[in-house]
Amino acid sequence: MTVKLLFKEDVSQIIALYNKDFADGWNAKMLQDAFDGGRFICAGVFDGDKLVGVITCSKAVDDADIEGVVTDKDYRRRKIATTLLDFVTKTLKNDGVKKLFLEVRESNDSAIAFYQSQGFEKISVRKKYYQDGENALVFVKEI
Repeated sequence: MTVKLLFKEDVSQIIALYNKDFADGWNAKMLQDAFDGGRFICAGVFDGDKLVGVITCSKAVDDADIEGVVTDKDYRRRKIATTLLDFVTKTLKNDGVKKLFLEVRESNDSAIAFYQSQGFEKISVRKKYYQDGENALVFVKEI
């Protein structure tokens, strides 16, 4: 397995992974616009030529937001999310980012446990954040 930065030409692969089983993910136009914006970082883990995990982040001057972390359901429990988070954290830190933020569904116990195990701390709740009315928990990590 290899991890690398992804770019606009990788949009179709990224969208295919999101569409597989992540309802809150990006659509192609949103992703292309994010790449065009210049403050976007996307990394992926590949098993050969197959994209099996992706992380998307938007960065400002000294902080960044994780927009999404997706792992192919057939590849879960193989440390892919950890690999992606480590890779993007190092990349962002080298770019001067000091804080990393994210939102996660209040009901997503496995993601919450994962982020807490990676040093993220809950700082607030966004009421009715998702289209279905579910709350989002906001987490931060100093890097």
